[in-house]
Amino acid sequence: MTMGHEGATRRQALLRAGAGGAALLTLPGLLAACGSDGTGTASRGRGVGGAGRDSEIDSITWSVPERPETLDMAAGYNTNGMMVAALGLEGLLGLDDQLRLTPLLAESWTSPDPRRTVYRIRQGVRFWDGSPLTADDVAFSLGRHIDPKVGSQLGGFYGNVAAIEATGPLEVTIRMKQPDALFPHALVESFIVPKRLARRLGRSLGQPGPRVNVVGTGAYRITRFDDVQATVERNESYWGRKPLVRRAVLKFVPDPQANLLAVRAKEVDGTFEYPLPRARNWDRLPGVRTQYSPGLAVAFLSFDLSKPPFDDLHVRRAIAHAIDRAGIVRAFLGGHGRPAAAIPAPESWSELAPRREVDALYAKIPQYPFDLDAARRELALSAHPRGFSTEISFPANAPEQGRALVNLAESLKQIGIRLRVRERSQTAWLAAIYAHDDLGMQLLSLTPDYVDPANFMIGVYPSAAAVKNNFNLANFKDPKVDRLIAEQGATSDLRKRTQAIAEVLRISGEQLPYFPLWWKDTPIALSDRFVYQGFNSVYYAQNWLGRIRLRA
Repeated sequence: MTMGHEGATRRQALLRAGAGGAALLTLPGLLAACGSDGTGTASRGRGVGGAGRDSEIDSITWSVPERPETLDMAAGYNTNGMMVAALGLEGLLGLDDQLRLTPLLAESWTSPDPRRTVYRIRQGVRFWDGSPLTADDVAFSLGRHIDPKVGSQLGGFYGNVAAIEATGPLEVTIRMKQPDALFPHALVESFIVPKRLARRLGRSLGQPGPRVNVVGTGAYRITRFDDVQATVERNESYWGRKPLVRRAVLKFVPDPQANLLAVRAKEVDGTFEYPLPRARNWDRLPGVRTQYSPGLAVAFLSFDLSKPPFDDLHVRRAIAHAIDRAGIVRAFLGGHGRPAAAIPAPESWSELAPRREVDALYAKIPQYPFDLDAARRELALSAHPRGFSTEISFPANAPEQGRALVNLAESLKQIGIRLRVRERSQTAWLAAIYAHDDLGMQLLSLTPDYVDPANFMIGVYPSAAAVKNNFNLANFKDPKVDRLIAEQGATSDLRKRTQAIAEVLRISGEQLPYFPLWWKDTPIALSDRFVYQGFNSVYYAQNWLGRIRLRA
């Protein structure tokens, strides 16, 4: 799971360094600093879908929020790198429009037993350089992630892998130390490269420079990757359906305002991930359509259950009732999000259960609607009926979190709890999180590494994760929850997994080690000359450029 903004290094949860120390914030100052338009209403885009033509598109220009450090996911696992790499590189598995696993370079697979899976490699696939894809290439590419000399940032996904072997010219067998229901998701983001090239390049694989240091099997050839931009050109020998866009220039534009101006001036045809509080400005751009896909990213509060005052369930309930989640989404996310009923978003269940079943499961999770009278009653039942003082900090790169916390502080003041909100540099904030000391109350914003509700769960709930450099910031320890987490991870039975995960979320709702705040939408802006078919929040793991057509 990723902590912080979407472009941050994902598995290691690194945040960009910020300037300064800590700043105490008040509501008027923070609102002014963050540029709220004060309307509290959601902006609405016109949508980027619709009927498209089968005509070819000579060229398109796209902006990327920041330059990827590498296109090798072992060396730098981040969304911006993936959105470039996924145009030209492929894994054994992909994601369909419903975010379910689907065959890609593996045309099929079988599991003779729970600890062994045999993948049949697609025949006739070639890399851009004309060399054929072999099982040795696949075994080598995947094996890099269990090689301690590589130190792969995807290595956490491979913790249960015992061996990866080429067991035939077009067959790879993966043996597990123990069953792992989540491991197949790693094969979406574990891109396959030629063994000979990767060995020759070593740590230069995927690095920016005057020459492109990567080769793949994808629909596009990456022809440039440096500090300024990447360019891709259609792979005319691609094994699958050829996309309609022949060529694309991907400009790296880290400044959100510069990005907005470039789209307005029609220097850029489209972009993802612009700031949601500024969504109204994007929606008003002439000749541009916007859309907001229900996202998987979640923000939630954690309460340190090991120390007062947060060891008191009534205190936690009081705080939960004092949070106007719907109001926060309207005011501070431009209306582009949803109050969260649990930590995993409903869309993350696509492999496990239909939406109606997920909605029914979430209806059984205890909820705490915004109600200051209920908050006062809960506080009166606690060991701190007259209130208390505490503080909370947020990283400088997440202003919407700061605004939400100041909003919470204003509400808590009305029931007798004095909450100080402090902005800290990303480095200082993250160091405090990893130190796992005097945690108090924290606000986390996480993005999943893959589409499964257990992704967040295995990071924040296990008792073993209530230690330094881990993410059980609530110091929550429940033997039943530990057992359920282990059970769901060791079975491929979807019904058993669904029941176990749902029970963990129900227990969490009762005990409130965490209080879910919002699920944040994922935005796209696109010139109205084009349509984007099937936009979703995990665009970066797909050949997103292949979804663009001329508008009919």
